[in-house]
Amino acid sequence: MTRQSETFGTFFLPGPTEVRREVLEAMLRPMIPHRSTEFEEMFARLQAGLQSVFQTSRPVFVSAASATGMMEAGIRCLQQGKVLSLVNGAFSERFASIAEKCGHEVDRYEVPWGETHRPDRLANYLTKSDYCGVTVVHSETSTGALNPIVQISDVAHRHGVWCLVDSVSGLGGAEARTDKSGFDYILTGSQKAIAIPPGLAFGVASKSFLEAADKAPGRGVYFDLVEMHRFATEGQVPSTPALSLLYALDKQLEAIIAEGIENRWKRHAAMSQTMDAWLVECQSDGIDITNIVERGQRSPTVSTLQLPKDINPEAFLGKVRSRGITVATGYGKLKSSTFRIGHMGDHSPLTLERCLDACRWALKN
Repeated sequence: MTRQSETFGTFFLPGPTEVRREVLEAMLRPMIPHRSTEFEEMFARLQAGLQSVFQTSRPVFVSAASATGMMEAGIRCLQQGKVLSLVNGAFSERFASIAEKCGHEVDRYEVPWGETHRPDRLANYLTKSDYCGVTVVHSETSTGALNPIVQISDVAHRHGVWCLVDSVSGLGGAEARTDKSGFDYILTGSQKAIAIPPGLAFGVASKSFLEAADKAPGRGVYFDLVEMHRFATEGQVPSTPALSLLYALDKQLEAIIAEGIENRWKRHAAMSQTMDAWLVECQSDGIDITNIVERGQRSPTVSTLQLPKDINPEAFLGKVRSRGITVATGYGKLKSSTFRIGHMGDHSPLTLERCLDACRWALKN
C-alpha cells in the first residue's frame, strides 16, 4: 500500500470511510468519451482489480449508484415468488423492505440486533414455505455483526433457493471468495472497505442466476443485471459512468492489488483484534464499555460499542471530535446507547490506536 499522508487517520465512520489524498487527487483527471478505446482500457483494468477484490472470474457490474441500487437490482432480477429475508439490523431490514416494494411477499427470519443468523435455523425456515430467494447481509453496518454467508448460501442452495448477499461493509475487508463459495449474487459499495468516495456500487452474479434473471419480469432498465452483464463482457457500461469516481477506483485498485487481497483481510482482522484488546483494557480500567456483538461473530470492519449508562452520546462524540477524531453515532434504535467505529479501508492498527486513545480519553473525562 502506498504511504499515507500525514493527515490520514482521523475519520472513522463505518462509511463513508477515510479516503487517501492520492485517490482524491486522481479524480481531477479530465473527462474522456466513455465510448472510446481509452475508457475501455481503463475499464479492463478496473475489471481485473475488482475481480481480485471479489475473488471471481465473472464480470463485475459497475453502477453509478449507492449500494441500495444494486440491492434493488438483485431483487428485480428474481423470478416472482416469496422472499425470505434474514434480518438482524437496519440494513438487512432495508433489503427486506426493497423486496416488498418490488412486489414480493416477504417473510423475515429475525434475530436481535447484534446477533447473527444460524444456518440450521435457516434450513428449518426454508422447509415451511416455497421461496424464490433469500436475502442476507454479510457485515451488518448498524451493529457490526458478521453473518456466516458461506454456510447460509449453502443451505439456501440445498433447498433450491437463490441467495442474495449484501456485503456492503464486508467486501474488501472481510474474507469473501465469490467463485469458491458459489454465491448467486453479491454486492458492495465504493465508500466502505474499498475506500473511495460514495457513488459507485459493484456486483457479481453467477451464470445460472443471470440465466434465470433473463426470464424475470419487471427488471426495469437502470438496474437490469442482464444488460449490465452484456455490456461488461464487451468492456463497457450500459449508461453514462461516473468518470471521476472511476478514476479514483483505478488509483485505489492499484494499491489494493499491490497489498494483495489476503493481506488486506489480515490487516482488517488485526484491527478487529486491536478493538478487542482495547475493550479489555478499558474494562480493566473500570470503564463499562462492551461490543454489542459476541466474539467470533464480529465484523473486521465496524464495531458497535455500548456506552456506559451515565455518558451522553452526543457529549461523548463532541469530546472525541475535540481530539481531532471523528467516530459515528449509533444507528436506528441503537443511536441513544451506542457509538460505532469504522476500522476499514486504508486504516491500520496504528491509525486505529490513535482513534481509540481519543475515545478512551473522552470516556474518562
